[in-house]
Amino acid sequence: MSRATLIFALTMLGMFTSGCTSAVQSGHNTALDSVDLKSMTDQMAASIAGDSKVQAAIARQGQLRVVVQPVQNEMEAEILPRGPADAFTARVRFLLSGHDAKRFQWIMNRDAFYQLRNKERDDVLGPSPDAINPDYALVARFRSLTNENSQGRNSYYLCVYELTDLRDRTVLWSHPYEVEKKAVKGFLD
Repeated sequence: MSRATLIFALTMLGMFTSGCTSAVQSGHNTALDSVDLKSMTDQMAASIAGDSKVQAAIARQGQLRVVVQPVQNEMEAEILPRGPADAFTARVRFLLSGHDAKRFQWIMNRDAFYQLRNKERDDVLGPSPDAINPDYALVARFRSLTNENSQGRNSYYLCVYELTDLRDRTVLWSHPYEVEKKAVKGFLD
């Protein structure tokens, strides 16, 4: 077999074996990923730390007592399991704890606290008399619009983070993260 024939045969084999998969099956998808996690959480932490309303609240009240709520997944066609979803708020908390530790006091989510306490201790019932109640809640809501057709898949994400005052239900701070992702279906798909 000549070298040109061998190259042609391998090229055709490659085209036929890899060309009949969808964008997701080929490993190219439109889901939020680690790049979005880093970019989004870096933006959110910087925005909270630099926001004039947040700074004014800290000046008035001192350290803000904040509870982080689970991410609210309101996406249209995507599944974001709780563990990976919570990484998006956990990293914001981590970044602020490292850089603005004196400005924020992080309070454990009540349900997670009771679950942990019940698992570790048998002698405690009811609310803790020494509990520190949060004044603010950090919430993230993820929404999406997805369109899939014969050419590929297009997803638009709007992820909005809010710091809400639990005493009067006002939103102290809010910031969006928007991203559009496209995946083209493979050759001969």
